[in-house]
Amino acid sequence: MRRLFFLLCSIILAAILTMPLSAFAANIFGTAHTDIAIYSDNSHELIAAITPHKGWHIYWQNPGDIGQPTNISAKQGNAQITNQSVPQHRLAYEIMHEYFYDSTAYYKLYIPSFSDTVLTFEFTECRDVCRPRMLEFDLKNLTPTPLEEWNNIEQIAAQTFPEKIKIYAKTGNNSTVIKNILAGNLQFIPALPHVVVEDSLNIEPKGKKWLVSWQTEENKSLSQALILADTKAYIADIIYTENQKISLLYILLLAFLGGIILNAMPCVFPILSLKIFALLQVAHTEKRWRPALFYALGVWVSFMLLTALLVILKKQGEAIGWGFQLQSPWFVGIMALIFIMLFLAMLELIRFPCFTNNFIHQLAGLNDFTTGFFAVLIASPCTGPFMGAAVGYAFMQSSCEIFAVFTSLALGYALPYVLIELYPQTLSRILPKPGAWMRKVKIVLSIPILLTAVWLLWVLATQLHASWSKENPELLEWTTYDATKVETLAADGENVFIDFTAKWCLTCQFNDKFMLQSEDFQNFVKQNNVHLFKADLTEDNDIYNAALSSYGRDGIPVYIYYTSGQYAILPVFFTIAQLAK
Repeated sequence: MRRLFFLLCSIILAAILTMPLSAFAANIFGTAHTDIAIYSDNSHELIAAITPHKGWHIYWQNPGDIGQPTNISAKQGNAQITNQSVPQHRLAYEIMHEYFYDSTAYYKLYIPSFSDTVLTFEFTECRDVCRPRMLEFDLKNLTPTPLEEWNNIEQIAAQTFPEKIKIYAKTGNNSTVIKNILAGNLQFIPALPHVVVEDSLNIEPKGKKWLVSWQTEENKSLSQALILADTKAYIADIIYTENQKISLLYILLLAFLGGIILNAMPCVFPILSLKIFALLQVAHTEKRWRPALFYALGVWVSFMLLTALLVILKKQGEAIGWGFQLQSPWFVGIMALIFIMLFLAMLELIRFPCFTNNFIHQLAGLNDFTTGFFAVLIASPCTGPFMGAAVGYAFMQSSCEIFAVFTSLALGYALPYVLIELYPQTLSRILPKPGAWMRKVKIVLSIPILLTAVWLLWVLATQLHASWSKENPELLEWTTYDATKVETLAADGENVFIDFTAKWCLTCQFNDKFMLQSEDFQNFVKQNNVHLFKADLTEDNDIYNAALSSYGRDGIPVYIYYTSGQYAILPVFFTIAQLAK
């Protein structure tokens, strides 16, 4: 009996010990000559390791003059390759270029949802003969990778990935200057086949720079290239800019004017209404330099801190855009709580203790400083309508120019209130003397504060994946943004419309209601067979942020329209006539 007991215990223990191994083995599959292993971070990222057997090889996404590209896509759901291993290169028969893998090739993918995604692996395994293969893997069957195993494989894969960079080309010129890459020899390889005309690529050293030019096939544009230096590899997104040179002085002026206009945006007015009400309660005719200075200082410090954080994160490889703080549920929740308290205080439903008010007023200028500081935090997503080009331009320049642009924006943003503080007699002439009417004004001014709190709570609920019913469902069918699908459709000359949006962007929501759901827009889409893609940045998304940056923008809303293989960045408030051009 005891022997039987120990035997059962041994069987159970062996089963327990082998369970993780057996479960993890479920993520390994392949063909007779190629193995595929899938690892997950238990969130939204996967690493696929494709290993040809000894003597066999598969091809890169651009196989060169021979071979078939390796591709990973989603048969169902959505999958985007964010990076992949640098391929090997050789000349077959001394005349044909091949880009291939004869050892493990790592692919990093972003998957919005594992539950509804089926990955499709298409590749050709070659030795003396070549065999096209297609395998599928349903991510419902994916076994989570242990954290230590994931960290290990992520580190190994990262060592094979090229560094991500951006290079710039003039629209229609098909040429670029590559800077800051030291190499005795440099290779420039289009990331996709059949985009660049054969033998048209020319690489010319210019001192410490490289001039690269090419010709593209009809209705196609080169969007990405692999750059091989002596000891390092880069994957470069090619960003096309207009031929006219935008001067820094013009951008600074645009930022300054944009800052002034920003005061009228709906997500700024609730903050400024508090300051206006405070001015109504205190009749004065003398210039008040101190409050004006502290308010402007609060605005400037807030802009500089946000800009510095953005610059630091971007230099570390993070793909984030202006207004990124509203992608954090914590920040949105705290701001919603502050606005609810302000609303209740405006209606005198709650009162702060006297010692709190005394303490605040004893700190010289703190009230004005904090007002300016928090006004920027909540206003930054509203820069899109007036600052899209300036913000996008700024983040393509040096750090000094970035800070100069946002300093100009801060000065313009602070100017209206500073002028009111310095010339109060103008306000006194316009407004009646203090009296009972001020209580009614106080109630009126509390309304936008309440609306802002409701908006923030709605954004928070969306970020927390709360389910909301739609009374008026959209008649148009929108597809989740997929860079591969967009490139394929654009290359085929199809019409493609991309909407970069977010629930926390009021301008986005306004446009969605009155432009993208309008009868004119719907008719245009149906008549011209337009493929619609939506990139929702309500939550932080590296893929969407990187795509946004590739179009030279860092703020939303942004609307991209492809037709005949070329794209245009539409105005924030575009018309159907501009689409039809």
